[in-house]
Amino acid sequence: MKQIWQMEKTAIFITVTTILVLGYFFENWIVALLLPLTTYIIWMYSRLFRLEKWLARGTKSSEVYDDHGYVDLIIRHLYQQRKAYSKRKKRIKQLLNRLNTNISALPDATVLLNQNFEIEWSNQPAAYLLGISRDDIGQRIDNLIRNPIFHKYLRKPEKRQHLELESPLAKDITLHIKVVRFGSNQRLIIIRNVSDQKQLQAALKNFVANASHELQTPLTTIMGHLEMLEMQDELPESAQHSISVAQHQSLRMKSIIQDLLLLSKLESHRLNMDEGKPIDIHLMMTSVFKTLNRTCDDGIIVCEIPQGFRMLGEVKEIEGLCINLIENALKHTPMDTKITICWSENSNHEYVFAVTDQGQGIPEKDLPYLTDRYYRVQNARKENISGSGLGLAIVQQAATKHGAKLEIKSQLNQGSTFSVTFPGYRVIDGSS
Repeated sequence: MKQIWQMEKTAIFITVTTILVLGYFFENWIVALLLPLTTYIIWMYSRLFRLEKWLARGTKSSEVYDDHGYVDLIIRHLYQQRKAYSKRKKRIKQLLNRLNTNISALPDATVLLNQNFEIEWSNQPAAYLLGISRDDIGQRIDNLIRNPIFHKYLRKPEKRQHLELESPLAKDITLHIKVVRFGSNQRLIIIRNVSDQKQLQAALKNFVANASHELQTPLTTIMGHLEMLEMQDELPESAQHSISVAQHQSLRMKSIIQDLLLLSKLESHRLNMDEGKPIDIHLMMTSVFKTLNRTCDDGIIVCEIPQGFRMLGEVKEIEGLCINLIENALKHTPMDTKITICWSENSNHEYVFAVTDQGQGIPEKDLPYLTDRYYRVQNARKENISGSGLGLAIVQQAATKHGAKLEIKSQLNQGSTFSVTFPGYRVIDGSS
């Protein structure tokens, strides 16, 4: 550093000395000033011109030169910054290459779009799932995949959780597509082949449907013969009891078959945010009470159902959810106690359906398993309370299908509250 500024001091000293000598000998101070200063300025500009030339060529390391003055200090700083930049660039390039290699190895197809829906990058699985290769970089994806539903989802991905559609390359391939926004309105598309899962679900659904259908026919015949036997007057009392038990079990089996069919239907599809039909809650609950052959003023049921509540969903499935929870409360509520049925809106503008009973309550150890198929609390078994064991499993699946959450709160000897919270996107604003 001292050597650098020593050179500048020397140049200034020589210039000043020259001015004094010329002024003393020629006694013309104007010439004495102009000649040395002009020489100093030309020398300075030549150094700056050489620096600018080096900068214009990209500050190449092979062209670094020594100036021995303050310009040399600038060159040194620029060289150090370029060296650090080159290291960062190399490190970032290695990281990107590693990231590209990792993403390319993923089994899911991945496509990166800019704000104009143009393809910036895609991995290998995108080629055989969507037909998009690296040759398509720069192309608009909506020109390559001509599907109106996909175009709508691409522009407003927050309206749906995901999209399922046929591959543009093969009709027997079902694709699960998820679009994620990031950065400055860019989009990342993740595509997965779910054909095997769809086929498995279809096979399971067909198996349940076929098995249930095959069981219903002999079951109907058995129930018919039991009714005929029950009408016989000369049967002994023991035989009548056996027929009564057989009829009861036949009805239970019929109920289980119907519940299995409903459960299979609920599990086969999950509604998107914009799927479903408008439901008038008050009108739907009227139908629910009609099905249960109950009313809100029968001395047992207390209702809190505001007018004007409307939501988006499948009315039959929401009805089934309400019926199951109300029936469950009626079964476990002692005589001379009440159950409360309530529809409300919480602070997050979500609808909450809650059924509260004053029964014996549920042990804490049983709460996590209540929605498992065929699971029954020990108290219900002791008291021989009838049921298929699928009611709460159906409620759970109906809630999940609508994006809702089932919550169970219970304490022994203090009753239970079963509540289903439907997300805000299911709520239909009364002003609309």
